[in-house]
Amino acid sequence: MGKLCKYDVAGHLFGVLLPDDIDAGQYLAAYAPFSSDRTDAPLFTLRVEYVEDLKTTDPGKPKECLNDEAPYFWIFDKDGKFNFGFSYSKSRPDCILLPSEDFSDSVVYIPVSMADRLTDFAISNSMMLLYTFRTSPYETLMVHASVIRHNDGGYMFLGRSGTGKSTHSRLWLNNIEDTELLNDDNPVIRIVDDEAVVFGTPWSGKTHCYKNESVPLKAVVRLSQAPYNKIARNIPLQAYASLMPACSCMRWDRTSTDFLHCTVEKVISNVKCWHLECLPDADAAHICHKAVTE
Repeated sequence: MGKLCKYDVAGHLFGVLLPDDIDAGQYLAAYAPFSSDRTDAPLFTLRVEYVEDLKTTDPGKPKECLNDEAPYFWIFDKDGKFNFGFSYSKSRPDCILLPSEDFSDSVVYIPVSMADRLTDFAISNSMMLLYTFRTSPYETLMVHASVIRHNDGGYMFLGRSGTGKSTHSRLWLNNIEDTELLNDDNPVIRIVDDEAVVFGTPWSGKTHCYKNESVPLKAVVRLSQAPYNKIARNIPLQAYASLMPACSCMRWDRTSTDFLHCTVEKVISNVKCWHLECLPDADAAHICHKAVTE
């Protein structure tokens, strides 16, 4: 049967079913702060299975391979049903995810010869995809961003890869009092009682920051590199265009996309959004801090 490990992220319960001989502590250490003993049914469950050859999983015909860098995200079409894969290179998928029709019950297949290298990779990428899809009806967004907690408020930094989200967070940590990192890669925003709240998650990129904590979201700041430091408030249309691309979504699924649009609209109606053109220096942190906390 295997052992079911249950976790709660932003109030959403989900489970991972591991083979009996697999140590959860080895591959699910980042999830430990989110461990849950809730007795209600998980929103989704991911089962981990090892196979000799991925060809036996038969995910269908490759439709697309997305992302400009690893992890690469594969979409397969099997008689009109989408299946998925993840890989470190664009040559072939390293693991295969076969979800049920509503994504509530899924299995990820991992080559047994690569178990040590791929298990954590396969679980994390599968869980993020399943979490994004299953939580979208509940006013929940997974965002590619870095978040600082300051004076019991959350300040979220967005930007293209390499823009300096993590760098700007470190500048706050080093130069602004009463700051700590909440998440450095994939925080979650959820509308709770008509307020935007940002949550820590088990998914924090290369930074080991797995905090089961939440704070009201006070500001969203999109960063862009410049030879100067300047910050400006976004009008609603700019705020929408700024936050939308940073949100994870099954954009080929109309229902999920509709939920995404509605939740983004609620966030920008509750939270001030800004554009910071900046250098990677202390002055950028001070200018940003002064503007977003006034």
